[in-house]
Parts: sequence; C-alpha cells; structure tokens
Amino acid sequence: MTDQELKEFILRHETDSTAMLMLHRDRWPSIDMQVAVRCIQGRAKARNKLPVWYAKPGLLYPQSLSLEQCSSQATALYKQRFVREGDRAADLTGGLGVDTWSLAHAAASIDYFERSEELCACARHNFHILGRDNITVHTSEISREMLQGIPSGSYSLIYLDPARRNKGGGRVYSLKDCEPDITGLRQELLRIAPRILLKASPMADISVLLSQLPEAAEVHILSSDNECKEVLVLMLRNISLPAEEIPIVAADLQSGDNSGEGTEEFHFTLREERETVADMAAPSEISGFLFEPSPALLKGGAFKLPAIRFGLKKISASTHFYIGHAPVELFPGKFRRILEVLPFHKAAIRDFRKKYPACSVTARNFPMTSEELRRRLGTSESDTFRVLATTASDNSRVLIVSAAMPHVSRRISC
Repeated sequence: MTDQELKEFILRHETDSTAMLMLHRDRWPSIDMQVAVRCIQGRAKARNKLPVWYAKPGLLYPQSLSLEQCSSQATALYKQRFVREGDRAADLTGGLGVDTWSLAHAAASIDYFERSEELCACARHNFHILGRDNITVHTSEISREMLQGIPSGSYSLIYLDPARRNKGGGRVYSLKDCEPDITGLRQELLRIAPRILLKASPMADISVLLSQLPEAAEVHILSSDNECKEVLVLMLRNISLPAEEIPIVAADLQSGDNSGEGTEEFHFTLREERETVADMAAPSEISGFLFEPSPALLKGGAFKLPAIRFGLKKISASTHFYIGHAPVELFPGKFRRILEVLPFHKAAIRDFRKKYPACSVTARNFPMTSEELRRRLGTSESDTFRVLATTASDNSRVLIVSAAMPHVSRRISC
C-alpha cells in the first residue's frame, strides 16, 4: 500500500460506513483497512476541530483518544502568542502533535517528546506533510531522570499538557493526579527553560492551581461554543507573584473562527475583582438588554468587573448576568434584547406556554434546575426566545424573556 493509494481510498470512501469497510475489507487487499478506517474516523473528527489538518488527506491518525484529547485548531493557534522570535521550544507531552505543529509556526525549532512509538511515527509523517520541518521527534517518557539528562538552558520555552486520565481511564483534575506530576518537576523544568507553558484541566480550580505553581506569572482561560476549553498557566523562572496580582486573561474564541482574529479578551486580576463594587439593578430596572458573560470570564471569577468596565448593572450579587440600556459590541460574551420580565408565580406559569410555546430555558441562582423549569413551563426547545429564571436583587423570583441580537465579534483587550 503506497501513501497515494491510501489517500485516494480515504477520499473515495470517507463518507462510507467504516463498519462496512471493515466487514468487506477483502475487496481491497492492497489497503491496510485498519489504518484507512482510523484515518477516515480521524478526518471526520478533524473536519471542524482541525480544518487545516482535515485539508490534508494524507495525514495519519492513531487511536481515537489522542484526537479527542488534543487541542482544537483555535486553542492551538492561541498558544503561538507565548513564542518569541528565535525560541528553541520543546513539547514534552506531544500526543497527536497539534500544539507542537502550532508552536512550530512561530518557534525557530521545537523538539516533540512522546512515549508512544505509534504516535511518534504518525507525528513524523504528519509534520512533514504539514510542512513543519523544524520539528524533531523523540520517543521518550518524561521523568525526573530524563529531565536531569537535559543540559540547563537547552530550551527557551517548554510546553506541557499532562495526561488527565488515571490508569483505569477515569478523568482526573488535580495537577498531582496528572501524568507527569508537574508540581514535583517544576524546578527541574525551570532549570532547562526559563518559561514553562502548562495546559491544565478546564475543571481545575484557579486558586488551587496557583497555590501549586508558585512561579505562575499569567493565567489564560480559553472558551468557545459556550464551554470552557482550556486553562493555561505561564510559569517564569525566578518570579513569585501574590496569587491576587497574577494577570488573568479570559479569552472567548468565537465559534467557527479558527484564526484567532475574533478572540474577545478580558484582562484582570483577582485583586481587582475583590476590590470592585458593582451596582445591582432593582427589579424595576431589568429592561433593555441582558448580558451573559463568556464561560472563560466566569471560570476566572470575574463577576463584578464586567459591570464596572462596560457600564452595566448586575441582576443580583449571586446572579452573574448584567443589565444595560444599549448594546455593547465589545462585551466578552452574549447579549440579547429583553422582551419582558415576569414574576414567577402560578398565573405567569399558566400563561407562559401560550405566549412562548418554544424557547430556550436557563435557570441561574434559582431553586430548580433548567430542566425542571422547562417541564414546569411546558415549552419545547428553540433559540428564538430565551427565558432566564433567576433571583432579583430584592430576592424575588423572576422570568426574564429575551430575543437574540446580531453580535459582531472583535478582538479586544479590556
């Protein structure tokens, strides 16, 4: 089987059932069907997650877990901002190689380390097809002994994405439970390179993360498609900042934008958030536009600062939605026009379905879940209207009905 034969077979059959291809594999004796099927399945996942990779039908895809756990194209490209001109970088947890590929666009050279020989073989093949010939692939497992064998100052930047699954395949979130355990290797890593970029679990507690990484200098929280995707920590040699003064960047990577140009950023520190006093909207003031912050902003703990910076009011201290009288195109999140505000009582519930038979239902700071409220209201799903059930500043329960507005995204720094 030549590479050209495999490529042509994949393109010809990429919409076919892979189960049927395996069942009738004898019809194509020259094709390694297991490889072909993995590539077809991998391309299906890469179509939206890694469009640049999808455009290269000659790429090889190993086990599906590596593709599921790898960075998306958008989050991988975001990491290029950490690379300086002339950097010699290393990715110590290579995996599928998406982050290595992205960093290689900006670095002078990068060493890819991975313990799986299969992944290394795929990486060598793929990096060549992708035109990244400044990457050197090493089959090696990261350990203290391995790191001690690397001379001091060998790299200017090291990137790590520790495995967040235990031996039984279950997910883990604490840095100490990941493999390798970075908390015990910090000093060795910083001996080798002055800058370490660590990708942590999107479920990680930011305050706990900072307590485990005394050399943390920046935190970047990435979200897209209404979900927190990655938490990145930049560590610097010979630096020690109080956790409250470490810059945090909440970055919302706009859906469908794989270039990073539409990224909305909100810069803050935990001290700024703690010292901020935001105005609360009285129930009678809930009108105009409803603003919902991005998941990255909420993950970072910026609850009051958006109100101050964008001239908005919070619905209540524990309800992290905001009210404004005009659209704010640079707001890091979504906004919708408020149609009406209804008290949450039997009469309003009885009439609600007649007026809004289909809508999106969200409950926040409310004594029932979104699904429970949906059943109570008796509505079907639709994005045309949205109802936010929440608790107002006077502790009354309200239903805020809103409609979508066009949202023009821009790259910002607040």
